[in-house]
Amino acid sequence: MWIVMNKLDVEKGKVDAVKARFETTKGIETMDGFVRMQVLTDTSDAAMDHVVIMTTWRDAASFENWRDSNAYKHAHKKRDDGTSEVKPIVLGNTVTQYEVAIEHLASTERVQ
Repeated sequence: MWIVMNKLDVEKGKVDAVKARFETTKGIETMDGFVRMQVLTDTSDAAMDHVVIMTTWRDAASFENWRDSNAYKHAHKKRDDGTSEVKPIVLGNTVTQYEVAIEHLASTERVQ
């Protein structure tokens, strides 16, 4: 599996505006190899808030197919043409990619 994390640095107090942008998906869920998307928020930093968009893919090629797709272009159109309502409050971002090397799942057996 392949995990991509996009960490957005957001103006303090504006995390809800950015989070709202991800409440409705814009085609990612239809992509072959897409497993899930999670949106994480962190308001513990005194200087700024953070929103992390974490997507999980079957493999790196599935993620690259998403980035090359029309659905990706459509989902990021406002960001790219400068009309996004959240772009002014996003101070920066960092994208990192990870291959899942080891994974442990919850057991169906429970200790009494």
